[in-house]
Amino acid sequence: MAPAPSVMVPRHRGPTLRVVMTGAGGFLGAHLLARFVGAGMAVTVVGPDTGESRYTARMVAAGEVGFVRCDAGFTDAGIVGAVEEADALVLAGFGEAASSSATPFDAVDIDRTVLPLARLVSGFAGPGKHLILASSDSVYGAPERTPVRESDPTRPRTAVGLINVACEQVVRVVSEMGATASVLRYATIYGPGETATRAVPNLIRAALAGRGPVLEDDGVDEHDYVHIVDAVDATLSALRRRADGTYNVGTGVGTTTAELANLVVWLTGCSETPIRGAGADHPTRGSVVLDTSRAQMDLAFQARHALADGLKEEVGWFRAIFRSNLKTAA
Repeated sequence: MAPAPSVMVPRHRGPTLRVVMTGAGGFLGAHLLARFVGAGMAVTVVGPDTGESRYTARMVAAGEVGFVRCDAGFTDAGIVGAVEEADALVLAGFGEAASSSATPFDAVDIDRTVLPLARLVSGFAGPGKHLILASSDSVYGAPERTPVRESDPTRPRTAVGLINVACEQVVRVVSEMGATASVLRYATIYGPGETATRAVPNLIRAALAGRGPVLEDDGVDEHDYVHIVDAVDATLSALRRRADGTYNVGTGVGTTTAELANLVVWLTGCSETPIRGAGADHPTRGSVVLDTSRAQMDLAFQARHALADGLKEEVGWFRAIFRSNLKTAA
């Protein structure tokens, strides 16, 4: 289970905003939950369980946040009341793709992700309601230009990208019924607390273990990496402003996978050099760097964490986890 988010904010004094959220036990969701609670919002988590985050589980157990247990498809009748009473619905997670990130399409994905989301948001239409969807830069596929703008075509090349596009459309349909909606297309989010098998934690784990980090693409594609605190800042701003639109949430700075791996090697002091993996000759993502001008204007958002500083923080977090595991095993 993931440790508690390292995000502390003062309690907010003002009218209580009632928030229902999915995915509160995930990397992004747990950090969002910490900020929502710190801001004095009344939060209810919905889903089959509280996820992997110890923080989320602890907050539910202590009664600090509500929890409505339901099936992963959101077909339970009890979920309707919780959603109808909320001021905001934050979709920070809504099922997982059955296929790999490199798979263009799998019909099972629709049943596991898009349909449950459609069921959940269908009871949330109406004036005064606000939706937030955690989407990603995967919707752009391999764009013709970078930095890519929100108005540029969405041409997903993976199942995850296709799912995000479909979920964005569902949210837009609901928003046309009177609710406002913020569709947030995050760049690659990283930072302390990230435990999934994604690029950044995979590279760090390998380097700390003394192994050469493995490059799963050709190493030349550029990607945008945004620190978890910056991603949460943008989300909180979108919620408070009830921003109605689609927003890129990133840094506007591109970093190749090879540069990322070399930076991790340097920060960890690993003596091994990055290694080209089996998938290095078959890149699927392409270069994606986000133009964040719209978020700067509408959300007053500006990423504050440089990649080197953020990675240093995440490396330190992993070192602490490794030391803790060694003490436990001793």
